[in-house]
Amino acid sequence: MCIFAEKINIMKFIVSSQLLSKNLQNVNGIITVNRSVPIIENILFIIADNQLTLRGTDLETTISATLELSEVEGEGSIVVPGKLIVETIKSLPDVPVVFNIKEDYTIEISANNGKYELMGFDAEQYPQFKEIEEEKSFKIAAATLENAIGKTAFATGNAEIRPVMGGVFCQISNENITLVATDAHRLVRYINTSVKANVEADLIIPKKPLLQLKNILQGLDVDVKVSYSEDRACFAVENTVIATKLIEGKYPNYEAVIPSNNTNVLQVERLDLLQKMKNISLYANQSTHQIRFKIEGDKLILTAEDLDHSTKATASVSCVFESEESEFEIGFSSKLLQEILINLDANNAIFKFSHSTGAVLVFEDEKKDDEDILMLIMPVMLNA
Repeated sequence: MCIFAEKINIMKFIVSSQLLSKNLQNVNGIITVNRSVPIIENILFIIADNQLTLRGTDLETTISATLELSEVEGEGSIVVPGKLIVETIKSLPDVPVVFNIKEDYTIEISANNGKYELMGFDAEQYPQFKEIEEEKSFKIAAATLENAIGKTAFATGNAEIRPVMGGVFCQISNENITLVATDAHRLVRYINTSVKANVEADLIIPKKPLLQLKNILQGLDVDVKVSYSEDRACFAVENTVIATKLIEGKYPNYEAVIPSNNTNVLQVERLDLLQKMKNISLYANQSTHQIRFKIEGDKLILTAEDLDHSTKATASVSCVFESEESEFEIGFSSKLLQEILINLDANNAIFKFSHSTGAVLVFEDEKKDDEDILMLIMPVMLNA
């Protein structure tokens, strides 16, 4: 895997298993199998200034977490087998864990009347962490950022086909922050006016680090410092830092695809619709996931059918429909529409149509004062 150095400093420290496990899992979340650079399948331990810093990377994104140590002897760095250390510490109750790191890279762990021995690797073989240069920054509440990521990241596209659509487009201004995601079949735009950044920038942030950040932010009532340069962004929250490369390129003109003439309005109870769609989508074609919406007065009739396997299912949902037309039919990918409904919060979902082949807007019926959430989905061609 890598070349061992002749010697490292002898180190010893004690840390809480619960604290270490939580931070190991945060850092480990970014790590992937890499046959070209196998050293990054592990976690870097840095012991300095009575602190332990854990670091994981996939070469595009680096996550670091720093823990205070009450008892420590020596300083230095060592790469520790990632999966093995994560699973070992995760299996322990909340007890003190003693690490003894020897000159020959042997790591001895003592905890809960058990002893574990593993081999580490030379830290010099681990990729160096690149600091952001000439950074600009702003702060945002953790809960706001977590919500913004949750509302948008699910709608990103395939990065291999079109890299810019594999990330979330973030527009930062003095008035608000806007996050946009699209996969060409649907689009989500999230605007929050409570964030006054006092800087202006357009960033395309990869989906993977944003999802890791969302997991870390859960339940936190603190601010996140967001720093960025021309090619990198950094998110610092409490003891954790996520630094990632930005996606290069120009994001599509998303505003051009948002229709302004959708005059047919359908309101339906969100969870009822979601449950009925889940039930009947089992009978839909598993390639297209097509589901038919037929609106008749105050009733929305859902139909899923697979002609190849002779399966069909229907369900109905009460609705309110405002239109000059007495009936309306339109088709959707059940899979994509369910994801949209799952990521809304309000009791009712509002659909705005123009015609059966035009883009459909989806809103929540209840809005927070500082949030504006718009979701768009393209219909699918209905079978005759």
